[in-house]
Amino acid sequence: MARRQRIDSAAGAVATMAAAARDLSPPAHIKIRKGDLPFWDVVIAEKPKSEWTDSDLVVAANLARAMADAERVAGYTVVGGGNINQRKLLETIEVSDKLARRIVTLRRALGLDNRAKNGEQRDVNRRREHAAGIEGGHNPMVDDRDGLLARPQGSA
Repeated sequence: MARRQRIDSAAGAVATMAAAARDLSPPAHIKIRKGDLPFWDVVIAEKPKSEWTDSDLVVAANLARAMADAERVAGYTVVGGGNINQRKLLETIEVSDKLARRIVTLRRALGLDNRAKNGEQRDVNRRREHAAGIEGGHNPMVDDRDGLLARPQGSA
């Protein structure tokens, strides 16, 4: 099996740009319902276009369908004003559970699970800690005493 083309090479960049121009519509032989399309768009947006294979698109269509079905089942339990019909909720728990497991399995098959997307948990924790500091008001530009961070032109 040939090694995957490096994306930071000229050939890799050209191949990625060519793949980005391709249409990622559901395969013609897969039945997609109108209500599945918003879920299709969400699933397809999770990976770069260059990474989608034809078999991935079939799995993605099944995932979109399962997600739409889960939403429909959840909708059965909601009555006017956003309240929950407990009888309907209890009736749909088994189906909801099966759909949730199917969704998780299909996401894993596509490499969309957390570990595949974000790496090892220790690395995720480090990134989250850093992001929390930035989001909490810590501005690394203010604490830069050594002047090694690039600054926009015209700033102090």
